[in-house]
Amino acid sequence: MSLIGTLGEIPLADVLRLFASGQKSGLVTVAAAGREALLRLDKGRLVHAVSGRLVGEAALLDLFGWTEGQLTFVPDEKVVDPNVDGSLEALIEEGLREGPLLHRMNTFFTSDRLVFQMAASPPEGAICTMGTTEWSVLRVLDGRKDLREVIAAAGIGRLEVQRVLFALADAGFLEKLELHRTLRVQVLARFGAAGAEVDAKLEEEWRRSMRFSEGVLRVEVRAGRDRMAVLVVAFRPGLARQIGLPKATLAELGVREGDELTVRPAV
Repeated sequence: MSLIGTLGEIPLADVLRLFASGQKSGLVTVAAAGREALLRLDKGRLVHAVSGRLVGEAALLDLFGWTEGQLTFVPDEKVVDPNVDGSLEALIEEGLREGPLLHRMNTFFTSDRLVFQMAASPPEGAICTMGTTEWSVLRVLDGRKDLREVIAAAGIGRLEVQRVLFALADAGFLEKLELHRTLRVQVLARFGAAGAEVDAKLEEEWRRSMRFSEGVLRVEVRAGRDRMAVLVVAFRPGLARQIGLPKATLAELGVREGDELTVRPAV
């Protein structure tokens, strides 16, 4: 392994162009606190890239937004399944132009479970330019649909939806909420209990949503894509990341105590 330097000292574009001109083969690693990106080169061509949940060209473009990281290179001839098709020079130019914004967006969208609502107090004097794309996103926001559902309802591409949501949130017009939670199942200890029990702190978070500002009466509990139940909910302290469910509901969902479920407030 050879140490190349840091992103603060050597621009990523220069490193990639140098390896391209030298027709190098091997693995470039960029490592920073809590994250790592891997770029695979084959005779100077970028053939594979991965960075956390990002793969392919998206991983490379995001990397141009990093402001720190240590670069290392391991020469080898390992063959991998390619996930990058574009010209390296074209990707470098796009990364220099769009990378910082795309990285900010990727950092902002931490999950497909994010929910967006109009901000209660938009910044004074802020201006928002609305076009067809923006309206196609805003018209489906209801304070309950998550990012994946908004993308499907808007009928436009993921990147376009994310650009609209990020721009409006960055300007202070939208608020980002995390209504979905992954909770671990435990059987309700109280005899005859017919609903769900979750931690009282979770109700405080859910009530930040305008849809649930007066309280949450029911929750949607989902195991996978096809198994779902809506239950009356009670809140009590000390449950942390656990959800109490009746045995009948566990059987209905096909889960056991200790399994994890996706939970969100239900209207």
